[in-house]
Amino acid sequence: MPRYFRPVNAASSGGELPEGWRLDGEQLVHEAELYGWKLTVVSLLNAPWDGPTSLRIEPPDDPHATVGTDGITAELMRSISLAEIRRTAKELRARLGWSADETTAAAVLHRVETEREYALMAREYVRLVQQGYRSPVTRLATAWGLSRNTISSRVRRARAMGFLDGPPGRPADRLTDKARRHLEGNDARDGEQGRSGGG
Repeated sequence: MPRYFRPVNAASSGGELPEGWRLDGEQLVHEAELYGWKLTVVSLLNAPWDGPTSLRIEPPDDPHATVGTDGITAELMRSISLAEIRRTAKELRARLGWSADETTAAAVLHRVETEREYALMAREYVRLVQQGYRSPVTRLATAWGLSRNTISSRVRRARAMGFLDGPPGRPADRLTDKARRHLEGNDARDGEQGRSGGG
């Protein structure tokens, strides 16, 4: 987290939300201070996406208070950790029962080490390919708050391990039988609830 980025006050939700986060009706609100400026990021719980809906930067309540930048600058904007805010908002929405996508929310994979985790990640990737996303790697990186390079290397590894398949020289576009076996083992209940034609 950038040096000048700090949450404002603890959440007023009985300790259920992290510091700097609060619920306001059907809005999930994150407040922080950036170089003395006030940052407010709002995510709508009932939105069909997991990212923020609005972002507001305001001067301190005291107009004579010292701020660390000359107005809203590129430096100020770069200090906003949107990837971290998105990741936290997504996790909180899932925990609160508001998820834009149950599958992705159920499988936010910050680490992918076991074969089952590679199978889960492969499933998420293929689902995005089948939904027509031109860059499923970017979509996963944004949704999970990770870098494109991290996701890209995991996808390559999943393919090398035999979890993803597709035309030679083209992006993978389907799960292998090996991936399905790993998913069926411990994932039978998920399959019963959410069959989405992704056989």
